[in-house]
Amino acid sequence: MHKRQRLSLKASERGKNLIKEARIKKIEQARNERIEVQGKIEKAWDIDEMFLREASKILEPHQNWDCVETYAVSLMTWRRFREAKPITAINFQAFCQVLVLNWEDVAENKADANRDLSEAPPLSNFYGRTQELTELQQWLIQERCRLVLIHGMGGIGKRALARYLVDKIANKYDCLIWLSLESAPQFQQILIKLVQFLSKSEKEEGDISQLMQYLHHQRCLIILDAWEEIIGNSKEDYTNYSVFVERVAKEVHKSCLLLLSRIKPQNIEILEGQLVRSKRLGVLTYEEAKEILIAEGLSGTSNELEEFSRRYSNPWILKKIAQNIRNVFNGDISPFMDVSIFVGDAVTEFLDKQFQPLSKAEINLIYWVALRRNTASWNQLLQDKKDFLTDAQLLQTLEDLIAKHSLLDKQIEELPLIYILDPVILKYTNERFIRENYQEINQVFKTEKINGSELFISHSFITEHPKDEELNQEQMRRIVKPIQKMLLAELRSQQQLEDKLRNILSLLQDRGLSQGYANQNILHLISACEQI
Repeated sequence: MHKRQRLSLKASERGKNLIKEARIKKIEQARNERIEVQGKIEKAWDIDEMFLREASKILEPHQNWDCVETYAVSLMTWRRFREAKPITAINFQAFCQVLVLNWEDVAENKADANRDLSEAPPLSNFYGRTQELTELQQWLIQERCRLVLIHGMGGIGKRALARYLVDKIANKYDCLIWLSLESAPQFQQILIKLVQFLSKSEKEEGDISQLMQYLHHQRCLIILDAWEEIIGNSKEDYTNYSVFVERVAKEVHKSCLLLLSRIKPQNIEILEGQLVRSKRLGVLTYEEAKEILIAEGLSGTSNELEEFSRRYSNPWILKKIAQNIRNVFNGDISPFMDVSIFVGDAVTEFLDKQFQPLSKAEINLIYWVALRRNTASWNQLLQDKKDFLTDAQLLQTLEDLIAKHSLLDKQIEELPLIYILDPVILKYTNERFIRENYQEINQVFKTEKINGSELFISHSFITEHPKDEELNQEQMRRIVKPIQKMLLAELRSQQQLEDKLRNILSLLQDRGLSQGYANQNILHLISACEQI
């Protein structure tokens, strides 16, 4: 029996890359041989015209295609071919012949048609996360969970883990699609993509109920990446996303929705149960970080590698620092270990993005933890917050920073339990706190006005309860003196700086704020001036 001939063909994802590579090679070859179309080959249209002409010679070899205005195949068809969209089989095969490609290697097969990973990150080397992988496979394959959330701070490896997981379990599903929400698309756009994919392009659009029918009749895996990007969408649009997620979680069907998010959404937390699970990704273990360091081409003693992995336990940050070490020290971490925690421009920009969605209360709480240099207990935070947060607000903000944003952690080995920041985040937070205080105090110098919400009012530069001489000396060195030096560099006069700081004391008294942290903080800055 003859194979049924396919009337139309489209490139697979691999085929799309083959087309791109072959096209570049063909263009370079044409340039090297000085082949020109209508006098030039530099213009994009002229380059495309070269391919149209050669394909036309294959499709209709008896025609003279050297001096014509139209060809046997259109520019639009050529673009559809390159973009992996369906075109007639005869045109598809002609284009492949022009590019010296076997069309069967380029064309999408049945398995490819049921998978759409065009918006997924490329599959790359993957290290560690063995326990997380085992648990996720258990939820998706054995327990057949309907909704699974992988969440954690940016750069922690959610995408890499999910991409590796998907590759391992793809054959367990009838169809699989990965969609990115990074550009915060409207729900209707995502709905149309899902309906078209799951209906094999038989339907151009549909509603959530129709989509649920596809999930009921087929075993589908849908990955929605960067869920945090749509949380700030318009109320109506986010409601539509939420309705879809809730229906996936509650209705009976064969499929699974896998969400990747920096933030743990409240509605997912409410839905959690037997068939709805969430996995928070934490920092890398020493062994996992060591694997990445070696793969990144870094070398050092076991002690150096262990200390390095303790300092830089976020995969994105670790790889960025590894790049610095390769460039400067040729991959040897030994000289770099003499440097304190390093937070360069790229890491600062990365962490700025992590802090962007935080509320003022959340940032204030991170500062209170940072000021105590990762020794803050619940009772100490109760003292530090004073009247700026209620006890209930402090509890909720702590929970959000730990469970929702993954920016704060607990050290349960200590008694009483203490709250800690990752070493890089601690260093970044310290530098951010210094910079913001400098800017706010400098603004008061210029305007002689205090609005009452400045950081030097809400946060004590040197904590006093309980008294800790070693911590206080560190706070003087890491907080007070850097702020004082920045202000002095701005004014260029020690006497002028002292005068302006004493003027702030008068402004605080006028505003009735002299009993809080502000008065003591300004006195510490004056004391730092006097010690010069």
